Amino acid sequence: MFDRSLLPPARLEFVVVADTHYMIDVGAAPLEFESRRAQGARAGAAWKAIAALAPEFVVHMGDLVQEFPGRPDYDRTVAEAMAQIDDAGLGDRCHFVAGNHDIGDKPDPTMPTRPVTAAELESWQDRHGPSWGSWEKAGIRFISLNSQILNTDLAAAAAQRSWFETCIEDLGNEPGVLFLHLPPYLRDPQEPHLGHYDNIGEPDRSWLLDLVRGRRLVAMFAAHVHFQFYDHLPESDETCRYRVTPSPSFTRPGFGHLFTAAAPAEQGRDDVGKLGFFYGRVRKADGNVDVYRVRMTTLPDSDEQLLLTPLPVPGAESSGFGLGLTLRHPLAPTTEVPVAWPSTIRQPVRNDYPLLSCLDLGARRVRVPLADLQDPVQGRRLELLRRDGVQLQAMALGEEEALQCLDRFGGADSLELRLPGFLVPVGEALRRLGAADLPLVLCPVLAGEPVAGKQHRRARVGYRPQELDEVASALDSAGAVSATAACRIDGNDPWNAVTKLIRVRGDLDLQLLCELPGVDDAANVAAVARAAVAAAILDVPLFLEPLVDLDRTMDVANGLLDGLCNPRSAFDTARCVAAVLGACGRAGDTVAVHRPHGSEVITCGKATLVIPGPTEHPVGDLLEPDIARRRVCRLAVGLVRDLEDDQSASPTGGPLLIYPADSDSGPA
Repeated sequence: MFDRSLLPPARLEFVVVADTHYMIDVGAAPLEFESRRAQGARAGAAWKAIAALAPEFVVHMGDLVQEFPGRPDYDRTVAEAMAQIDDAGLGDRCHFVAGNHDIGDKPDPTMPTRPVTAAELESWQDRHGPSWGSWEKAGIRFISLNSQILNTDLAAAAAQRSWFETCIEDLGNEPGVLFLHLPPYLRDPQEPHLGHYDNIGEPDRSWLLDLVRGRRLVAMFAAHVHFQFYDHLPESDETCRYRVTPSPSFTRPGFGHLFTAAAPAEQGRDDVGKLGFFYGRVRKADGNVDVYRVRMTTLPDSDEQLLLTPLPVPGAESSGFGLGLTLRHPLAPTTEVPVAWPSTIRQPVRNDYPLLSCLDLGARRVRVPLADLQDPVQGRRLELLRRDGVQLQAMALGEEEALQCLDRFGGADSLELRLPGFLVPVGEALRRLGAADLPLVLCPVLAGEPVAGKQHRRARVGYRPQELDEVASALDSAGAVSATAACRIDGNDPWNAVTKLIRVRGDLDLQLLCELPGVDDAANVAAVARAAVAAAILDVPLFLEPLVDLDRTMDVANGLLDGLCNPRSAFDTARCVAAVLGACGRAGDTVAVHRPHGSEVITCGKATLVIPGPTEHPVGDLLEPDIARRRVCRLAVGLVRDLEDDQSASPTGGPLLIYPADSDSGPA
């Protein structure tokens, strides 16, 4: 089911799954939400996918079933849910964390169900074993806690507290990973807790966070919310990545207020694009934990495999070809969920999906306005992105703002001087910027660009190939100043521009900027694929935009993510084509485009991009004869198979990327 051939070698693989909420078949009986009828099947699909990953262990983060303890069907529902796990062959590899549907709610008089009782806790432990504990694998201590008994006067709460304090003390310099059902917080550790359904109450929240700060925790996982939230544990050395785990079964409606789009199905309860689980890998090289989001909507239902692609690597070399993003929206919009059941207060939250999507894409760079880096909220989130291996390119509009950046600010990896109304800077400003330690990027912003169908002209951002001679001359005149030129390309047909760039670039470093062409997702997929191949041929970074839909502007455009921050087909195209081309090595400065049978075939080093034409033809008719020993990726869905299995098939579903099958599919 999964192709892991592009991932770095791992010494341990595990899965974190949460809130499966298995539900028995109720037949035609009426339900509050129709999507509840799908929860059993969705849980089963998740367990099947988890089994295909063959992890060393699985942590189920709580809320195994939809029913509550004491309800008539509770025992039957649990038995059927456990049978699903056993049928997947995972029964002896599961560690279970207690959730509110398993034993009861946190001790808050506003909660919808009663707090934990000693009897319910004992019943759960009879079935699953102790509700807290630890185990060691690959030199990492994995620890689970029972969040539901925190802040209670149960004897078990005092026993767990004492045990955890000793466990953390014994951890010493050994790396650790912590699992618990309730999140300590969603936005920040100071957020309110009374009447807040989705966090740990005080004083035990502070006790927990104070205890783990300064330790070698490398990851902390929580659940319960059915949405992803992300942070580096603050007020510590911030090496601990804190993740709130999605559900494979349904989403929680209130959190739909994070997004600008209309609510998804069932008032937000059936936002299927967010359903999934986490796949963790301990890297063999350095012992760091990579966490991949597996989306339920991308799982193959045929003999194809889902291509898993690498995450950014902190400290890795980022020169040459690689995927970048231009952030037109803030990286982390913040809001408050209105007072809505089951909470009785407004909940402060932050939309972490754009940030997490940058990581899922394997992006190596982002372009961001300088003002965002200086903003307390956005600057903090951008710094986390940077620590996770994504370089920041600060965009300053005009020489004055760029010079202020040198004098007052140090949170970026490069500085983009955007030139309002002219092509090149001159004089002392250019010399000062070029002499700074911060690498300089030049990018013109020129008004007056005619656009078909638009009354008003637009601004063009980025150079054309014929303007690069003037750039090189200005840099030489300033005393051989070093700078990179940002060039705009058209994803619908970049090949003439690429040919010209090869001819005129000389020693000038380049970046490519590409905007998705509109609201036709098929056209956007093709544009992303072409632009990535163009950047790989030139061996330069590619910046795509927009990351999120622009749907209420004068120039509407679909992004890599829709208005709910769910991936569009261009998202999977970008992550797959960047990963495959990055793994194929240097492409070489040649552009080879062929158009057999109305299709478009572009050779890029060891890889071949095929964009099908209006009429269907077998793949074998479009390619060179020796191409058979290769893998083929349907970019729009991120699924791969061996090409030699069926060369007679017609390419369907959009562009294909064909590349060498140098390694077997499976865990590296």
